[in-house]
Amino acid sequence: MPECSGVMGEEYESVPLQPFLHQVSGHTGMFQYDDKTVCKPLNVREYNFYLNVPHNLKQFTAEFRGTIEVEIHEDSDGYVTILGHRPTSTDWQKSSKCENFSERASQKVKKEEGQHSLRLLRSGSVEVSTQTDQVFDSQDSTNKTENINPWSLRCHKKTLTKLRKANQGPVTHCKFILLENVAAQYCHPSILDLKMGTRQHGDDVSPDKKERFMKKCQNTTSSSLGVRICGMQVYQEDSDKYVCVNKYYGRSLGVDGFKQTLHQFLHNGFVLRKDLLDPIIQKLKDLHRHIQSHDTYRFYSSSLLIMYDSSSQDDHPGKGLGNDKAGPGSNPVDVRMIDFAHSTHSGFQNDTTVHSGPDQGYLYGLKNLIDVFTDMR
Repeated sequence: MPECSGVMGEEYESVPLQPFLHQVSGHTGMFQYDDKTVCKPLNVREYNFYLNVPHNLKQFTAEFRGTIEVEIHEDSDGYVTILGHRPTSTDWQKSSKCENFSERASQKVKKEEGQHSLRLLRSGSVEVSTQTDQVFDSQDSTNKTENINPWSLRCHKKTLTKLRKANQGPVTHCKFILLENVAAQYCHPSILDLKMGTRQHGDDVSPDKKERFMKKCQNTTSSSLGVRICGMQVYQEDSDKYVCVNKYYGRSLGVDGFKQTLHQFLHNGFVLRKDLLDPIIQKLKDLHRHIQSHDTYRFYSSSLLIMYDSSSQDDHPGKGLGNDKAGPGSNPVDVRMIDFAHSTHSGFQNDTTVHSGPDQGYLYGLKNLIDVFTDMR
């Protein structure tokens, strides 16, 4: 549960928060703070984990950029607006990662900036106004088409409802954490969110939750492969739209369906991006080696993002030379660990349960991911 209060003690520079269009999974809504930074409600365990990320895992996590106060206003008509308040002394913008940002991608984000607003009505419905020409098609039973990832819309409704209930006054204040927007380097980010490991419940969960989490693992590829699909969006160059799947789709997949979905993830509507296989495999091998070096660490219920720019191919059949290539500051692929609310290690927050050895469930999932991508070569 995010930290909320009714007062704010110091002066802040106000920044209107926009919905983050490319959220493919998760429980809480992600907001776009600026071109290169997103934010989400502060969870104390996750906050403390980000403060102490092992050095050799920092390249595989989003850069932590501190916290901000978030002010949620509700007017007399029931509309909600959201402002982030940054201390004027904050200097995280000087980060090297902020500077190493694709100019092409930056122009893309700026084009979108200010063209999206999110409003929560008293009825509980979410109203999105947008002028973007991006299209997200959901491949589930609803078969909806939106101008924002459908799962992002769902998360924003849930988050805003929860935050508003935490304080019944006209203004609610909450703490959010600021994180590097790892998708910002890409013009058309294709994103795969993978729930990693053979176990998803934290050490402190109730018996009922533990049982539910264990059943989910037993009935999905979490048990057989140590990994399951939690969300995905793939930009299709032939139709100029994103195809999206959510965690319920991922839970329905067996091993063969999992492999087919990874194939779909690398297909941009014209070709299978086999040029990305070696970079993905290498990053996964590097991550496997680093995870293996961390005794007592457990990354329960965390996810792994695999991302690439679907418009970075030079040319395709039926399409002219690619003018939408990612800028020189972007990586061909990126792999990042996210969601650490249930992670633990020896000495962390006085946790009483201390595990031995590295996270074998996570390593098992990485090994099987490497094998699946290797078979696609």
